[in-house]
Amino acid sequence: MKIVFTGLENERYRPELGKTNEHNNFYLLLKADPRNEVFYIPFDRVLAVGKKGYNREIVETVRREKPDLFFAFMYTDELTYETLDEVKKLAVSIAWFSDDHWRLDNYSRFYAPHFTKVITTWSRAPERYARYGITNVIRSQWGFNPGVYRPVVVPGQDIAVSFIGMRTPHRERIVSELRAAGIAVFVRGFGWQEGRASFEEMLGIISRSKISLNLNPPMSAFALKPLAQIFFRRRRNWIVPDFWHFYANLQSFLRKRIPQIKARPFEITGCGGFCISGDADDMKDYLVPGKEVVLYQDIPDLIEKIRYYLEHEEERKSIAKAGCKRSIREHTYQVRLKEIFKQLRLI
Repeated sequence: MKIVFTGLENERYRPELGKTNEHNNFYLLLKADPRNEVFYIPFDRVLAVGKKGYNREIVETVRREKPDLFFAFMYTDELTYETLDEVKKLAVSIAWFSDDHWRLDNYSRFYAPHFTKVITTWSRAPERYARYGITNVIRSQWGFNPGVYRPVVVPGQDIAVSFIGMRTPHRERIVSELRAAGIAVFVRGFGWQEGRASFEEMLGIISRSKISLNLNPPMSAFALKPLAQIFFRRRRNWIVPDFWHFYANLQSFLRKRIPQIKARPFEITGCGGFCISGDADDMKDYLVPGKEVVLYQDIPDLIEKIRYYLEHEEERKSIAKAGCKRSIREHTYQVRLKEIFKQLRLI
């Protein structure tokens, strides 16, 4: 299959922050398949050639190469409606929207009509899109790329509990309360004093950990950042005023407290790790609680479950094994994309 793929290559346009989820899981996966010919034009090109130049490259590439599929992993306003409408005339086009639980009303719904199909991970999104008259929606879910997420051979599990991810006030509060309860938590990620972990280091940490945490607390509605997002929005690597979308931004603000399924539980279990995750949306439909993953409801529940599973090694290993088996069978991006491509009649 001939594919033109676009998305953000470096986190927040900053190479020092590492590669993005979409680069590691989508682009590298599509590129690794010998049946595909992939033309990669990352959003990062905007910094070199400007927005107009980037959009011109997209249209020229699609016209020249005549791909079977144009695949955009959406971020901000890199792509113009005019570009997307032209691409849609020339190829099947799809967009993956990653935050529809809070970005649908003030972002995704404006772009969705300009694609053949759009992909959402939120269970309630198709119904909400329909309120706007948008029906070209496919429900999918996060997963992992087994070509890059894999178990690492380590001497032993010398880390009791680990968390890898960006520091936020909500995550910092959880980690602080765990440590206050006497639980040693190994943390790495942007914003933590311990610093970021490279991708290979992250794989090693998961394999070394008895328990790997996925902390996905909903953002406090009254924190400074979500309040600011009522009046401002991200434009590529800038923050710009957005007062004229006040009502849609207010809807987005009110949905910030909806817990969101993240990719991390699939990545951890796919690497053979034991995962304790915050509950979210229809997570139970993807991994069975207590058998393939462990879900917590609040911090006291998390503390109790960490202590329990640190003391019950065989049960912990059994859950990790079952979770790994399920994720490899059902939750790889090969599986996700195969189902999407079938619906698009590309395979």
